[in-house]
Amino acid sequence: MSGASGSTGSSNEPPGDRVASPAQRAVLSVCVLVVVAGSPIDQCLDALAAPGAKPVASEVVVVANGAPERVVERLRRRQDVVVVESPVNLGFAAGCNLAATVATGELLVFLNDDSVVEPDCLATLVAALQGDPGLAAVGPRILSPDGTVQEAGSVLWRDGSTAHVASGSPDRRDVAGEARDVDAISANGLLVTRSAFEAVGGFDEDFYPAYYEDVDLCLALAERGYRVGYEPRARLVHTGSTSSTEPFRRFLLERNRGILCARWGGALERFPPRPRPDRGRSRDRAVTRALARGAGRRRDRARGEEHDGARAEVARRGGAPVVDRGAQAQRAEERRAALEVEYLAFLERRWVEDADRLSALQTYVATRPVLRVKRALARLAGRS
Repeated sequence: MSGASGSTGSSNEPPGDRVASPAQRAVLSVCVLVVVAGSPIDQCLDALAAPGAKPVASEVVVVANGAPERVVERLRRRQDVVVVESPVNLGFAAGCNLAATVATGELLVFLNDDSVVEPDCLATLVAALQGDPGLAAVGPRILSPDGTVQEAGSVLWRDGSTAHVASGSPDRRDVAGEARDVDAISANGLLVTRSAFEAVGGFDEDFYPAYYEDVDLCLALAERGYRVGYEPRARLVHTGSTSSTEPFRRFLLERNRGILCARWGGALERFPPRPRPDRGRSRDRAVTRALARGAGRRRDRARGEEHDGARAEVARRGGAPVVDRGAQAQRAEERRAALEVEYLAFLERRWVEDADRLSALQTYVATRPVLRVKRALARLAGRS
């Protein structure tokens, strides 16, 4: 681990062993994961290092989450970050949890490596959180490189799916320009108090390797009576991930939404059903209106026991949490192996379903009188 300014860490210390005195602890810790070789992490970190980009007494913790050695070497040369190295990709949730245990701040920001914060983004998020004691977490306005809105908070539907508010719309003062409570916010740019984050056990690592862990976190916060907000004056630009194929992404979204629904079925009943079709004015009205909020039902006892076990695994040393990183890496490898089996089954199922749909379509076309006439006329035209 390489030390940031004010850090007591050195490259020879295990990352979890860093102990900071109260005078050295940050107020705000920005946590970033790096996985792939082509990561634009330098742009992300350069934006964070710009004058005024971070509040005073801030630190940046970067987890090299199974990243190639050349990426890790580049990170080690930076003097403005704390680098935590994991030889395997722990997944987004576990990687963020690891970053949080190394971070010293009482406020945690989780940021994608392909995002660039605009000036005052972090300070604005901190001000929004500290100005409203009922908020436990708040997220920024996320923009695409072309200037359109990617997300202004999210609406959660009864089936566990989400809709990004104002997605694809021009960046103007409409629904995207209003600070408000939201059902969920993306983990990209998410600011959360450490006390609330630890109260719910952090991100749930069952959502390996990614997707829906942020929705799960927001539901867990709401369950404990915390509020989640959106702050439009805080802005960041997100390029968007290209690290996975579209079929694998669809598989993960389907799989992890199933995990979310199994876990939060009762609590999801308070949300409206997803509009059908998922477009047009009915969807727009549903996205923009304020949804009923309040604490959801308690999760099943097994989930609570899992989190109790996870918290018991976290030891305290000098006020800084440490984790058994060997056990964490082993769990990630086990999840990866199981995921490969699930993905293969998903592809086989989709192949069968696609073949069945094609067969059904061919049968339907063959039985339609108008289509039979059109095909006959086409054959006659071809003979003339």
